[in-house]
Amino acid sequence: MGIEGATVVTVLRHGAVEGRPFIYRGRQDDPLSELGWSQMEAATRATVGADRVRDIDAGYRGHGPLLQVASSPLQRCQVFARHLAERHGVPLRLSPAFQEIAFGDWEGLTPEEAALLNPVEHQLFRSSAGKVAAPGGENLMELRDRVRAGWEAWLADARGGRYLLVTHAGVMRALLTELIGLPASHVYRIALPEAAHFQISLLAGEAPILLSLNACAA
Repeated sequence: MGIEGATVVTVLRHGAVEGRPFIYRGRQDDPLSELGWSQMEAATRATVGADRVRDIDAGYRGHGPLLQVASSPLQRCQVFARHLAERHGVPLRLSPAFQEIAFGDWEGLTPEEAALLNPVEHQLFRSSAGKVAAPGGENLMELRDRVRAGWEAWLADARGGRYLLVTHAGVMRALLTELIGLPASHVYRIALPEAAHFQISLLAGEAPILLSLNACAA
């Protein structure tokens, strides 16, 4: 039997964007491409488009309609999030807490370009499991702190039902370390491609349950 009253949150990465590929995009505010839009449409049909999230794992479930959408304010997230919130007739919450990690001086650069610009700093950045930030940017601990605060503020009044967060790969990794205790050294071992998503079940008095990761809910 499923456990009633759980809050089920789908966390969705934005789709493909316009602009240079394979860069430290961070706060660079590139728009979604047509491909990115279609990727996100497909992902949301699979996760929040049905009347009920299917039973997974220990029977945790989310019933009823989508209640709220939250999003990073960057346009590769919030334009689609606004469209989806309007389509479902639910509130949209934009929060800077859900922006991508800041890459500082390396914004818009490929890893190869960043390594040429700051070879020592880039080597430390790549080998430190998030402890070292890009020059002028954030490290993983700083990202985790702001994401945690934003997540707790957003869901403070949640008492069951379904929620959707549209955000970035860095934010998703920070949430996975927080919610399921994933070691920071392992966060880059999880593939989070364009329009990747996971679902978390939250129930008062219980540890968060990871329901799915990059898998389509039927």
